[in-house]
Amino acid sequence: MPTRSFGVVDFKVAEAEYFLGRIRVVSERHEWHPLQFYLSAFAAATRSVTFAMQAALTDHPGFAEWYAPRQSALKSDPRARFFHEFRTASQHLGESPLSGGEFSASGSRYYFAAPSNGGAAIEEDVVSACEEYFKTILRLVYDCYVELAPIVNAQWRFTKEHFSSLGLTIADAEVEMGLPPGWTDAGELTEDARWRLLRCEADGCGISDHFQSWLSLSLPHPDDGAE
Repeated sequence: MPTRSFGVVDFKVAEAEYFLGRIRVVSERHEWHPLQFYLSAFAAATRSVTFAMQAALTDHPGFAEWYAPRQSALKSDPRARFFHEFRTASQHLGESPLSGGEFSASGSRYYFAAPSNGGAAIEEDVVSACEEYFKTILRLVYDCYVELAPIVNAQWRFTKEHFSSLGLTIADAEVEMGLPPGWTDAGELTEDARWRLLRCEADGCGISDHFQSWLSLSLPHPDDGAE
């Protein structure tokens, strides 16, 4: 498992979504200063998702190779690059690259200006840009949960297949979880049932609902289809 709990990544995702929700609300209410406050908080929270991911997995062999092309993709993504500059301008220069808005009977829309520290503005309205940026970061977290499953998700770590790949048994898994060897052995349970019982004691992903609601993606679980 990661040196630091991967749950901190879940927390930062939830934090970023909270601020995104507030951005929607204050934008509709034409609240200029609260919009700036929440934009600054959103940019910081969303950027910290990748910081938390790196902090949790930096010591894991193979993570650097997995993350490198994804990090490059973020750097070349105009929207992600804009929010990087936005966060820098907000956190280090005290600026809010917000230019103004337009208002009609159908609602209000605000737009960004180019950050003074470099980079270009984006044409999307504030809410749309924030939503798309959040989904980009959330997709990165989803891919991490899927492709590095035994590392970041104890539900996938505590499987027969994973422990067998390490030359270990369910007794070793029980000990790793802090349980006495044989804790799941009730005499009548199959080994598959014992593994499922053990997983009941293990932490899993805390943001599966975010993947479903924002990306329309379901996170696989080792007990999918189990009777």
